[in-house]
Amino acid sequence: ADPAKYLPVLAKTTGYKGVTGVISFDEKGDIKNGALTLYTYKAGQKTALGVVH
Repeated sequence: ADPAKYLPVLAKTTGYKGVTGVISFDEKGDIKNGALTLYTYKAGQKTALGVVH
């Protein structure tokens, strides 16, 4: 799990067809154009608050 070894390889990952869609990473190892869905629970029911891109 040495970042010096895996970050260069991860940065080369573009257009990978993953389970959640097409995945690409930047040079820092962060996902490009990723989305995050925020949820809350009210009265025991899961409710989406929104999607952040």
